[in-house]
Amino acid sequence: MEAGQEIPTLLQTARKDRIYTAQEAANFAFGEQVALVFDDMISRSVPGYLDLQLLVASCAVRFHSEGKAIYDLGCSTGTSLALIAKRLPHCSAIYGIDNSQAMLEQAEQKLSQLQVRSQIQLLHGSIQDISLEESCFITSNYTLQFLPPSERTSILQRIFSALLPGGAFLISEKTVPSLSATEVELIKELHEDFKQQNGYTASEVARKRESLTGVMCPIGSTENEQHLKAAGFHTVLPILQGYSFYSWLCLK
Repeated sequence: MEAGQEIPTLLQTARKDRIYTAQEAANFAFGEQVALVFDDMISRSVPGYLDLQLLVASCAVRFHSEGKAIYDLGCSTGTSLALIAKRLPHCSAIYGIDNSQAMLEQAEQKLSQLQVRSQIQLLHGSIQDISLEESCFITSNYTLQFLPPSERTSILQRIFSALLPGGAFLISEKTVPSLSATEVELIKELHEDFKQQNGYTASEVARKRESLTGVMCPIGSTENEQHLKAAGFHTVLPILQGYSFYSWLCLK
């Protein structure tokens, strides 16, 4: 089975997300409850999630430099890491960082199942604090949106500093659309319908939204681009969009 075909199979067979069927949901957290169903949750909630995973692997191959590090900051259950390792079977400088031990335990299982665990170092820690080796490619998907905007500039500057000249950073974030109230409401309605078509009930969608209030701190797409350019990236290319979810490929 080709690398790009294994991940969809794993996502389809992931444990189903039924967290928000309860009448009350606690504030969202990346603990064991979420980690066990994360692959199903994100693939049914984020438009273009699989396309993003394939893009991550493509960028890793495109910008790979022998002996230089590749990082996934906020690696969750290791889907991106698995695809990168499959595409770069001789690369052993692949690092996944996450501050959730429960997520890393799921990553351990997935990477072992796909027989790529030996290529990857999993590190438990905060991306605000962990040191980065000289890198050719770094990715961080739907991670910075959970940090206060005031902390993002210093993180982006550290990422930029760690990259080789010619290296790349691929970042994905949920954004706050810079649109009229009517347009914002339309995007929200369509996104919620997307989730309901993927099997969530309207009450599950509402409870999930409530649980993320005050936990996720999205900013606008223009503000994201300003932060990235201020960190030093000479090219900030919007490369993928699904509703209010954006991905940018940033070049040093």
